Amino acid sequence: MADVFSTEGAEQDLEDILAHYLAEAGIEVAQSIYLRIRAAAQSLKDFPERTRIGRVAGTRELVIARLPYIVVIQVDGDRVLVLNLIHTARKYPPD
Repeated sequence: MADVFSTEGAEQDLEDILAHYLAEAGIEVAQSIYLRIRAAAQSLKDFPERTRIGRVAGTRELVIARLPYIVVIQVDGDRVLVLNLIHTARKYPPD
């Protein structure tokens, strides 16, 4: 079983996502989104290899079911590092 860690960039991505939902849909929706994203990231503890190969060398990507977000990770032995949370409409990787 792997340990899951997040970078400051990933934490900022999550804060930005939640701020958007809080402003547009309210606290209940923002909380629901938060719980779903966190659950998806934590689910990588057991099987991080179930993700697809990432568009950036050395990364993997988890598409979050029924949400327009992708969790970008790096797997190093028994450690999973969440690098970014990206919206599927965003150009990724950036130029």
